[in-house]
Amino acid sequence: MARRFFALLIHDRSVPFESLKTALKDLNVGISSVNSLEAAKRLIPQTEPDLIFTDTKLPDGSWPDVINMAEKCRTSSNVIVVSPYKDIKLYLSALDRGAYDFLLPPFEHNTLDFVVACAGEDARHRRTAKARTAVD
Repeated sequence: MARRFFALLIHDRSVPFESLKTALKDLNVGISSVNSLEAAKRLIPQTEPDLIFTDTKLPDGSWPDVINMAEKCRTSSNVIVVSPYKDIKLYLSALDRGAYDFLLPPFEHNTLDFVVACAGEDARHRRTAKARTAVD
């Protein structure tokens, strides 16, 4: 069965990302994982992920840096911020700064499936629109 979407996970801690990896695999999402912003910058042009899941803190940056990086990429990807803790201020800030969504565990199948489907289809739609504009 072909992969539905491809996601890049940027994180330096296993909680909650190990459970997110399992949940994404169950949804037939292909994944690759890196532990720094610098590694993500090298990998994104090669993999062109539909989705980028990022931890709130990274060894060489944080979630706003990931959003900024994604906005500068040649291909459209949606960034989803993942936190192990419920934090309404962080949630609102992430959405305000351009994150597609903000998730925290547990990663329930129906909820995660909905977020992945919406974010992945949106990224692909924006890519198609960008390609059409380039041709015109």
